[in-house]
Amino acid sequence: MRKHLSFIAMLAFLLVAAGFTTYLTRASEVERVPPREPLSGFPEHVGPWRRAEVQSLDPRALDLLNPDDYLSSTYTSEQGVPAFLFIAFYRSQRNGQTYHSPQNCLPGAGWAKLRHERLSIGNEHAGQGEINYYLIGKGGERMLTLYWYQARGRMVASEYWGKVYTVQDAVTRHRTDGALVRVLLPVQESSGGEPQALKDGLDFVQRLLPELPRYIPD
Repeated sequence: MRKHLSFIAMLAFLLVAAGFTTYLTRASEVERVPPREPLSGFPEHVGPWRRAEVQSLDPRALDLLNPDDYLSSTYTSEQGVPAFLFIAFYRSQRNGQTYHSPQNCLPGAGWAKLRHERLSIGNEHAGQGEINYYLIGKGGERMLTLYWYQARGRMVASEYWGKVYTVQDAVTRHRTDGALVRVLLPVQESSGGEPQALKDGLDFVQRLLPELPRYIPD
């Protein structure tokens, strides 16, 4: 019963939040996005990880996500481990332009969610936050997915709290800018399996965090 009431309360809050954000849009609020560098200038090296390739989104994916700026790149470690980095940045979320959760794309691409956890992460440069950790599979292939919402100085795993903070910052800071950050790594049983993939993924994320504020303002 309590869980049911909590769900209703959260749903009601999100409906109010959506209405309030619409009200702000009609009130012609001006976004106060701090200066930022374009993602096209993202570093070729993230610690010992080196950029191996830059990809472009196909037109259908671009229309669906509709970001103001994005980065899709493959980085490799000194041991040759690939990490697929994707960042989608939005200057404003007042007009329905917002993050597209990776978990919504998985079934359509044929991937199944095998496990989901949330991990606390952070460092002296980026503070503390949470990220989503998914193990996904398709046929005999497995991938490790790490993603979170980076916005206005916060690392947030929860979509719901991401929306709460967006409404709060729209009112108090006149800002709704932010980004989805996602990292994919293959799970290779011959190279340590899931534990090693997670270790490599977290190493990449930790080295990535200090770079983000130049492109996703605090």
